[in-house]
Amino acid sequence: MIKVNKLIRTIIEAIKKKKRICIIALAAFVVAAVGGSIFLGRKKIPKISSNMNKVSVKVIEANMDTVTSKESFKASLEASQEGAVSNKIAGKVTQVLFEDGQTVSAGQVLAKLDDTDIRNNIKADEAQLTAAEAQFKSAQSSASSAQLGVNKPQIDLETAQNNYNRTKALYDQGAATKVDLENAESQLKTAESALQSAKASAQASSISTQAQAANIQTAQTNLDNLNESLQNAVITAPTSGVMTGKSINVGQYLSPGAALGKVETISPIYAVIDIRESDLSYVKLGVKAKFKLGDDSLKEYDGVVKSIDAAADPTSRVFKCKIQIDNKDGKLKPGVFGSVEIATDQNKKAITAPLKAIGGTEGNYYVFIDNNGAAKKQNITIGEFDKDNVEIKSGVQTGDEVICTNVGTLQDGDVVKVVSE
Repeated sequence: MIKVNKLIRTIIEAIKKKKRICIIALAAFVVAAVGGSIFLGRKKIPKISSNMNKVSVKVIEANMDTVTSKESFKASLEASQEGAVSNKIAGKVTQVLFEDGQTVSAGQVLAKLDDTDIRNNIKADEAQLTAAEAQFKSAQSSASSAQLGVNKPQIDLETAQNNYNRTKALYDQGAATKVDLENAESQLKTAESALQSAKASAQASSISTQAQAANIQTAQTNLDNLNESLQNAVITAPTSGVMTGKSINVGQYLSPGAALGKVETISPIYAVIDIRESDLSYVKLGVKAKFKLGDDSLKEYDGVVKSIDAAADPTSRVFKCKIQIDNKDGKLKPGVFGSVEIATDQNKKAITAPLKAIGGTEGNYYVFIDNNGAAKKQNITIGEFDKDNVEIKSGVQTGDEVICTNVGTLQDGDVVKVVSE
């Protein structure tokens, strides 16, 4: 360091003397000296070996393969069943227990109406029913007594009839007087009148009993209707599904039959497509299908052709077809668009790669290709696929070495080492 300072002082003196040649020479010497001292003062950085930091990967050569040809159709999802939610009685809304998009079960309470008047009427009708039942029991007792009261006049009539018959026979033989006959006849008429009166009383008691029974029936019917109204003051879901179209608020007064919303059954759910007459050769009932939310999506939902319209639409000349999807997790929602793929009767040749080699997200997929020991990130467009392989429409050529492992951690340009399976 002392030698360097001396050289600097020499340069300054040279400047003063305007000896430019010496300045240049000295400056060059200083640079060489300083650089040399700096080099000598530092440790030499070792060169990185070419064998370090290599990522071990497995590759597969991209080749043409036979792929089942599939036809893709634009699809929209719709509920497999809809249940309208409405009220059966008029009333003021006191509670609303659901929101649009909420999943509900059949019988689940959705809203409640004010039931104060109904409960008060139930109490009044219960009292009327109790009174009617008491009056019926009293009428039954009177009817029983009246019926028993018919028995004695009946016996008396039979006795008076026998007496009259005997007196009449004696009178005809001259053994009884006319007075005896008239007395016997008078007793007979009296007994007949007493029996008729007893029967009339018994009939009146029976009618009274029937009337009281009718009163009980009326009171019971009114009470049943009120209890039904009480039940209808609680509005429940007609079926299981997802709530849509909510149109009810607390404090709102509802008339009977008001539309309060809908319950849409989404498990299963239908993917609806339009097919041409030429598609009917392979689109048939029971045929398996795949539904995707996007044309470039790797997520598929299994479905089966559930129904096909018997006649084409007279305007568009297409047949409406419904694909049933289980949708047990409820992730698919009505109104969402996607696509349905159905296998045709034809096959085609295409470049394929293992599903595990694909990285990225929908619309932005890529693979890594082994490019002479370096991972080259290559954007791709995918086509048809199954659970193991994917058709690659663009981005990969036949013979490319596609990396199948460590895809999630690789970076473009990483040094790779191919290992055997």
